[in-house]
Amino acid sequence: MVNVQWFWWFFGALALIFLVMYLFFAWDTKKAVDESFHPKPSPDLHPHHEEEKPQAAQVEVKAESPAKVEKAAPAEEDDLKKIEGIGPKVESVLKAAGIRTFRDLASHSAEELQKILDDVGMARIVNPETWAEQAKLAAEGKWDELAALQDTLKGGRRV
Repeated sequence: MVNVQWFWWFFGALALIFLVMYLFFAWDTKKAVDESFHPKPSPDLHPHHEEEKPQAAQVEVKAESPAKVEKAAPAEEDDLKKIEGIGPKVESVLKAAGIRTFRDLASHSAEELQKILDDVGMARIVNPETWAEQAKLAAEGKWDELAALQDTLKGGRRV
């Protein structure tokens, strides 16, 4: 007859290990789960129950004449992704820094652009050495020359 007592000891120890791991996991994640479902309010934000006070500069629009209400012209923005080496993330960083048009981009040096990228941690991802040159051509509407220049670039860098 084979003695299976060692099997039951092993099985019991294994079950105990899994129970301890489960309890540790449940205890460890409880705080994270609680905070994700019930986040603490940010100190910068106003509580949602406070009424926002209207600013003095706001103009009331009468509901009587909706046809006469003129829409404000949208702020001029160019698609900076047309510049070789600028993608959606870099474009959002540049627009957050106030660079919204090709002319804005052309007016900055490569060092200034690199500083903006360094500040958000994109220092090694992209190289802005030709962005001002490309932006100047785009601002002047020289699309053929821009395309010819971009054919010689790879990721915004001279090949």
